[in-house]
Amino acid sequence: MLEHASRIRPCPGESVSGDAVVIRSLPDGLFAAIVDVLGHGPEAHRVAETIDAYLSRYASSDVPGLLTRLHQHLQGTRGAAAGLCAIDAAAGRVVYAGIGNTVLRRLGGIETRLVSQDGVLGQNMRTPRVQTLQLEKGDLLLLYTDGVRDRFGAEDYPSILDHTPKDVVRTVIDRFGKGYDDAACIAVRYAG
Repeated sequence: MLEHASRIRPCPGESVSGDAVVIRSLPDGLFAAIVDVLGHGPEAHRVAETIDAYLSRYASSDVPGLLTRLHQHLQGTRGAAAGLCAIDAAAGRVVYAGIGNTVLRRLGGIETRLVSQDGVLGQNMRTPRVQTLQLEKGDLLLLYTDGVRDRFGAEDYPSILDHTPKDVVRTVIDRFGKGYDDAACIAVRYAG
């Protein structure tokens, strides 16, 4: 079972965000994507809406293929960073690929951090590198954009594993969100 929540906060002073999250059910689990369009404000928001619509329509467990197709779809735009993952709920397996400034972290028995490759979707991208994780019961996955301070640890949020995903995304953005950028976070708890 997978319990999840997400939150997006526009850059202070803006009414819309250039960050986006997409979460869709898959036959064997869940697809989750975190997106950070270059810049912020209305123009970035329009590109984020385009990405949201594309990923919502084509969500699949083929994250490297989907990332490559999204890169082609974004040609001629200001570009974006994105981290895509597919979670097989029965097997507890996560497949991740990302380009640009997005992060996937696993918190729980073992802390793991998967970092996206350099590049900008729609502008320059190498062949996506697939990374995998094996989840254990109670693990928490966090995906977030660079609007969230990257270097926070368990000592900064000691009750993170006890909170619901909804409380986690709210706390992560409120406590670790940067005051000069859009911020987005997805939290997924694996119940085994």
